[in-house]
Amino acid sequence: MSPSTNSTTEVANASYTPANFASVFAFVTTFSPVVRSNIREPEELEDTIRCVGGSDGLKHFALLLLAAAFNRAPGAKLSEGQWPRLCSDLASDSIDILRRLQIPEAVADSIDSFLGHDVAVRVDVLFWLCEVALASNSSVKTMVDQEVAKARNPSTATHAKDRLIRLEPFAEIAKQRYWIFGTKSRFLYLESTSQRAKGKLELMAQTPDEFTSVAAELQTQRTHAHRELASRLTEEIVPFLATQARKRMRVEKALQRQAMALANVHIYETRTRKRQKVNYNVDDSLASLDF
Repeated sequence: MSPSTNSTTEVANASYTPANFASVFAFVTTFSPVVRSNIREPEELEDTIRCVGGSDGLKHFALLLLAAAFNRAPGAKLSEGQWPRLCSDLASDSIDILRRLQIPEAVADSIDSFLGHDVAVRVDVLFWLCEVALASNSSVKTMVDQEVAKARNPSTATHAKDRLIRLEPFAEIAKQRYWIFGTKSRFLYLESTSQRAKGKLELMAQTPDEFTSVAAELQTQRTHAHRELASRLTEEIVPFLATQARKRMRVEKALQRQAMALANVHIYETRTRKRQKVNYNVDDSLASLDF
């Protein structure tokens, strides 16, 4: 089945492996207390990898993942000068992972050398660091162990939306996996595990209408699993997106009201030639909004 929605596109172009990109995003967002990255959405990771706005963001991000791979304290900062030695040491201890990737040895020469390679190599390097951190970082292991313990104890089990849901697909039917990513938004991705299209990851839906369209098509399928997935999308994801949309609207209206108030104060100051004390801190007026 291949639902046809207006947003059905590749996660990114063919310049890198979409599955590796998705794995990096899943690791960073799931274990954000360990990595301490500001990346929250797939587009932010995409821009970072492609150095949109400069290369400093990718340098910082790569060093954070390198620190996590070496089991450093959460948020530990490494210097660019440490990159060559640490990458070389890490490579010798993770040959099994590297065999599955196409990473030139030159990426370990310097972090600038890493940045000098194409996007496909950058994604593979970040994926390599995430895989090592997932296997060796003690803080990551603690988070996973705590989540497993919660799941085994009904009295402490957390709601599905609060779990480390990105450690496993949202649903898996036949040879297709459905992934949900996003924090204040939701993105539905379809991954094929068949030999012909293995690793291909497609964006199926990101708006309430698109999720509703996908759910409607899933409902037409014969299997119970497809219809159950349709119900989950309709009952869990669509209401969440509607709530987020209402919150955004409240924030936008609050910003508009404050902009009008500031404009009126400016007119008043101009006409009276008097200076009035004005609070230009937008955060204060939005503090009551849970967004």
